[in-house]
Amino acid sequence: MSIPSETPRQQYQAWLDEQLEDYKAGLTRDELLDLAEVAVEQLFDAPDGQYPLTEILLCDSVDRLLFARLNLPTFRQWFRTCHIDTDERPLNETLAHLRAAG
Repeated sequence: MSIPSETPRQQYQAWLDEQLEDYKAGLTRDELLDLAEVAVEQLFDAPDGQYPLTEILLCDSVDRLLFARLNLPTFRQWFRTCHIDTDERPLNETLAHLRAAG
């Protein structure tokens, strides 16, 4: 029985999670707490009435802040650049290009 391969959306999500976690690993505790404070303020000001009641909601909010700060590509941009890549260009160089563009 063969192992089903990941869909492009799953590959993108794994890549995105890696980018965010690598960035967070480079921050100090104070920088992370400052980010969390901004995220909490945004949650309270959100028009949908979401409140930072859970750690998961706060983590997602911080990740959204970092996504914007790092100027990471959307799935569509990532898919065009990374998934439908040429054989001549290694994937790592493509990913480095996306990070440099941000």
